[in-house]
Amino acid sequence: MPDSPGSPIAHLLAKSARFNGGQVETLETHTYNVVEKLAGLALRAPGLAALSLREDFWHVAFWSAVIHDFGKAATGFQRVLTGAEERFPERHEVLSLAFVPWVACEATEEAIQLGVVSHHRDAGSIRALYGHDFRAEPAADRVDELIEMLTPEDVAALARWVQDVPEQWRTRLGFDRLGARRLDAGHLRQGRVDLAEALTAGVTRYGGLTSPLHPEQIRWGMLLRGVIQQADRLASAHAPPPLPLMLPGAEALGVNLAAMRRRAAPFTFRPHQLAARRAGHLILSAPTGSGKTEAALLWAQAQQAATGQPLRLLYLLPYQASLNAMQERLTRDLSAKGAVGLLHGRALQFLYRQAVEAEPGAADESAVTRQVRNVNDYARLHGPPLLVATPYRLLRAAFRLPGYETIYASTAGTMLVMDEIHAYEPGRLGMFLALLEDLIGRWGVQVCAISATLPEWLGEELRRLLQVEIQQVPPQVAYENCRHRLHLREGRIDAPDVIADVVSSVERGRSILVAVNTVDRAQAVYAALKAQLGDRVMLLHGRFNGQDRYGKEQQLQRKLNADHVGEAMAVVATQVIEVSLDLDFDTAISELAPLEALVQRFGRVNRRGTKGTDAAVTPGITRPVVDVTVLTEVARFPYDVPLLEACLQELRTLCHQGPVLLHDVLTNACLSRIYSGPRLTQLQEAMTSKREAFRIKLNELRPFGRLTGDDPELEDRFDDLFDGVTVLPLSLEAAYREKLKESPISAQGLLVSVSKSQLRKQRQEGHIQKRTDLGLHVIDRLYTEEYGLDFKRSRNEGQVELQTAGWPQD
Repeated sequence: MPDSPGSPIAHLLAKSARFNGGQVETLETHTYNVVEKLAGLALRAPGLAALSLREDFWHVAFWSAVIHDFGKAATGFQRVLTGAEERFPERHEVLSLAFVPWVACEATEEAIQLGVVSHHRDAGSIRALYGHDFRAEPAADRVDELIEMLTPEDVAALARWVQDVPEQWRTRLGFDRLGARRLDAGHLRQGRVDLAEALTAGVTRYGGLTSPLHPEQIRWGMLLRGVIQQADRLASAHAPPPLPLMLPGAEALGVNLAAMRRRAAPFTFRPHQLAARRAGHLILSAPTGSGKTEAALLWAQAQQAATGQPLRLLYLLPYQASLNAMQERLTRDLSAKGAVGLLHGRALQFLYRQAVEAEPGAADESAVTRQVRNVNDYARLHGPPLLVATPYRLLRAAFRLPGYETIYASTAGTMLVMDEIHAYEPGRLGMFLALLEDLIGRWGVQVCAISATLPEWLGEELRRLLQVEIQQVPPQVAYENCRHRLHLREGRIDAPDVIADVVSSVERGRSILVAVNTVDRAQAVYAALKAQLGDRVMLLHGRFNGQDRYGKEQQLQRKLNADHVGEAMAVVATQVIEVSLDLDFDTAISELAPLEALVQRFGRVNRRGTKGTDAAVTPGITRPVVDVTVLTEVARFPYDVPLLEACLQELRTLCHQGPVLLHDVLTNACLSRIYSGPRLTQLQEAMTSKREAFRIKLNELRPFGRLTGDDPELEDRFDDLFDGVTVLPLSLEAAYREKLKESPISAQGLLVSVSKSQLRKQRQEGHIQKRTDLGLHVIDRLYTEEYGLDFKRSRNEGQVELQTAGWPQD
């Protein structure tokens, strides 16, 4: 164990008390922690050796981790750690290069050099600090100065230690079974000339990485730097080892699902769910509510069973709200508390609210903040065996943003579920398909693509990519899953007769979803309904701050939970209702939207298929259905008008003889007609263009940071993928500053997301101010807990006026 009595390096430190929770940490303890985390990564992904194209991958990784911080033995660095000096002007990882010959042979020297020196800074940074050739004058004098920082006594102590202690770790932590060989050091050369030569060789090699590497170097370089950085950061964060998670088989999962959903009878899987238990890639098209998530879990368990390895599972979804709900769902259904990580831009705030809700009235808010940060950091370091994230986290790696090798090392050899793959616009879809192609071809990823609405063209793209046939759920399942009778109604959502019918529906004891396309109109419709329904109407959209939106979602979940009898009320909501919450409305009325969006909205109605009146869906199949309505107005925002017109034409054809029963056989046929001809050609051209461009970017990917010739605006190009920015309502600025003193995470919950175009417009109108001390945009518009951010009113109005028919187009 680290810091055993008599350790020759017990006096050497790796962490100061100032930056380590008030406690100093010895070099031996930190090194053990790094090696322990590396062992966890190896246990979870032993296949990285094969993917790296190096049989000795874990041998190289183990010995790189053992000596990665030996350079901290420098006298100046030790004085900084004890507080005797303010800073150390050199890079400790560069000094660690002096010890590479102790653990490397000719075959492993290059890899261990790069594994050691790259665990913090990119090659370009080291080149800028030390040059690219330490053999040239006057660099030789610089080398002598560096070596002078290592005392002969400390070098001798490190030599005694490295011959004894790491061998115990190698066998105890299982590296011997992964091919890590014992140290065959003989006499460790400790002379200053020898140390200087080793340091010179390492810096010259790393600083000289200015041109594209050999493909084999790219493979092992990406994975090696990734696992060393990840292990080092996990150890520095005092995080638990990244332990594996073996997923339950069908029988065990069924027992757990029945218990979690409080069902006395055993959980029965449907045939298409059981059919997903197959090794290899999978494409599954199944109706909303038919159990796609359970099918994906059974698929993932089949991959683990086929390989005999605890492969990591990445579950990718397009929207933050659906990510939050999925993290909670998987934690519950798998009884895997702490094993399901969450990774997106606002995950920290969501986890904070989770923690506060779990411990209401907690006295020590700073302790809650620390706890939540630890959980979030663990997810960001890819510690959990199951991670719920957006595909953008993987795209981040493709753009070579900081930490990209860690993302690739954490993704290689994993199982990847891509849910709701239909939801991306063509350009981003093209990038994701190129990324999947690369992950499959070079990095050994197994893919499961699932979707409720899978147009033919997209299904064909996936089929070509994954080289498997689409697992289509039999039409009978779609018929049995029919839950809605579709009505087409002339008019617009804010018309007085529509408002009157919504009020009447609530008065008759029903819950109704009023789906609106824009926030401005949703606020106006809510105001009109509130005048008649009072507190029996709620408003939900994306322009609430995180704190208020979470409160509304929790309130809605209690009132309209799909597993309980809901309350009579109206909920006016924008597209945010299409994902996330497990709600169950009695009926719905929606503005015209693309057909796939309408299907998602209606997925929140009669969610369990137990409401309404019986209707004959097809001969032999009768199902209880409820009425849902789509209005015919073609609004200018936010959707493409020609697409809406094509959708309306399909709906008119469907409903030409009256209301029609809606099921996936019908909607998939409609989607195939909507996305055809010139529209399909345009869509495919946009997707293919982005796919080809991104494929080139992926082929240029290499480890060890940005090199000569790299695009200096990569980070800006990645940021351009996102339309959202956050602003702080001016009326909440004082509260924000106060919350910052208690918990910065809690303060973030007061920010509101807006689009970049909205921000530009508000700035042009003079409503945006910049707070440089906060690093935030402050917006001088009305914000209330009830209505959210209102672009049309100043904060001084204080009360939203009721609107009437004849409002201007949004």
